[in-house]
Amino acid sequence: MGIEVYFILGLVSLVGASFWIILKKSSEKISVQYDALAQSLGLEREQPAPKLGGFIRPEPSVYGSHRGRQLSISVPGKGLQNTRQVETVLKVQVKNKALKAQLTAAGPLGGLRQRDSGGQARWKSGNASFDNAVDVRTNQGDVLKNYLDEPRMLWLASRLKKTKATLYIGEGNLAYVRLGLIGNESIRKDFEAAIEFLCDLAETLEHSQVSERP
Repeated sequence: MGIEVYFILGLVSLVGASFWIILKKSSEKISVQYDALAQSLGLEREQPAPKLGGFIRPEPSVYGSHRGRQLSISVPGKGLQNTRQVETVLKVQVKNKALKAQLTAAGPLGGLRQRDSGGQARWKSGNASFDNAVDVRTNQGDVLKNYLDEPRMLWLASRLKKTKATLYIGEGNLAYVRLGLIGNESIRKDFEAAIEFLCDLAETLEHSQVSERP
């Protein structure tokens, strides 16, 4: 009996050590990508300390100013819809607070990803390729259409379909939300491209708002 107990304790210790090493290596990979984001964009990086001896490793975040506007990339602590799935959230400041819309990849799960749309009906732009690829929910379709030129439609259709991300417009932010973590260079570059796209869009929204003032 004594040998069996020692064997079980040793097995549990081995599993625990293996899991700790996996967590550490995964956290290090993510940290490398956030370091690269901070350096390339001139942002501040924040890394919460590990907890429970390293078995809980909070995700890093970056924040600061880029192209004259505030932005941040972080991982909300709560799982998506009370599940274990997590999202990485990029927020870019925009001074135009009037427009509200949500855009995500169209398809069987498109409606589920529109969980925060407030029950808004799906809006279609009239561009068949875009409408087949992107599920847009807004009550301000005529306004939104003014900002969605062909290059932007192509970018959104390609990017949202590929990454299954969602773009939220409203509350003074443009938020690009993607399932998962920034664990490799490819995902980091996707967020870097999204930053530039959202900064360009924010500039257009603000310029148009100023132009519309009497």
